[in-house]
Amino acid sequence: MHHSFARRAGVLALLAAALVPQAGALSGVSAWAQEGITVAQNAGLMPSALEARSAQGEITRAEFCGIAVNTYKAVSGKAVFASGKQPFRDCDDPYVTAAYELGLVNGRGNGVFDPDASIERQDLCVMLYNILDAAGIEAAEIAGDACIEDYPDVPNIKSYAIDAVITMVDHTVVNGISAPDSPTVLAPDGTATREQALLMATRFCDAFAEEGWDDGGNTSTDLPEAEDPDTPEDPWSDPDFTLPTTEQEKMDLVYGAGGQKYQTAEEAEANMVEIAVPVWRLQSDGSKATGTAYLQVNKNLAPIYEAIFEEIYNGDEQFPIKDVGCYSWRTGEHSQGTAVDINWDENMEATINADGSLTPTTGSHWSPGEDPYSIPEGGDVYNAFTKYGFTWGGNAWSSKRDYMHFSYFGR
Repeated sequence: MHHSFARRAGVLALLAAALVPQAGALSGVSAWAQEGITVAQNAGLMPSALEARSAQGEITRAEFCGIAVNTYKAVSGKAVFASGKQPFRDCDDPYVTAAYELGLVNGRGNGVFDPDASIERQDLCVMLYNILDAAGIEAAEIAGDACIEDYPDVPNIKSYAIDAVITMVDHTVVNGISAPDSPTVLAPDGTATREQALLMATRFCDAFAEEGWDDGGNTSTDLPEAEDPDTPEDPWSDPDFTLPTTEQEKMDLVYGAGGQKYQTAEEAEANMVEIAVPVWRLQSDGSKATGTAYLQVNKNLAPIYEAIFEEIYNGDEQFPIKDVGCYSWRTGEHSQGTAVDINWDENMEATINADGSLTPTTGSHWSPGEDPYSIPEGGDVYNAFTKYGFTWGGNAWSSKRDYMHFSYFGR
């Protein structure tokens, strides 16, 4: 089975967001919600986790983190980059991590996030309210406390959520729920469906984002590429372009002629771009299914990364990828967007002891041939990366093994 991804032919547009939603569709959208869901999808509010999910099913904590992060990007116009950290032991979703680091959501305590749990309407309000704080937006008071006075279930609002609920009702982000022969209620302790949550996010952006956020072009999450007369022409548009082989040639490709490594996170993030690549996902029954992984990579290496992951996907092994990361502002090549880690628990980083044994420092093991997530030397993953000039940490150094790690400059 072969999967072909379109190659970039011109200058790569610089996307501000490292976490970019995948185009997809909810299933079974109610007729009354169809227009709003279309707006949300076209504006980039819907994360890939909701693709093909039931619109009328309850939104989970992790799913709403994806919506919240995309909503933050829409109203702030700021980039959101995955840090590579894992604050919760029961969840490695990058959207959850991003939402946590932005201050939009908290865990349950003791390193637990409870990603699949449903979320109450008042907690949706709190997360949206936290977006205002994170984005530096002040919500002007319209009716204030009076906006909730007529709802009989106001006493059910928890104290920590009062301000958030008032603000969201005051700006018509959240509406009351009515039923025949019953008073209209806020239902703060009730849950919300996926379509309801997306509509809340859409109304939130209507209320607090700059005009034009919902034009279908993701204008609120894309940054225009800075005009820099010193920026070299895109080499990928040159039909005579060949892959660099020397250190200097690689430096020129990544940083431009005479360019230097990025010295700050701001400088680095301005030179990252998000790509979507096809991957195989291992299912519980041992079968494999097609999936999509999102990577924040150096913009000048994006075509190489796309070609590498396309070759891995099309390889005979159908190598499964569950964890993958590139850019993260830390030491080493990850801060430059020129290194990738894959399936880190099953492809450990380990120091080499005097007797030749290994002591893991990150991850737990490396068992190619036994563990399907472990990367074999000479396999599809290894061959694809080394073909394009990357070095594998599994055989690069005398002091350690880093089986998850592929780096463009061999560091």
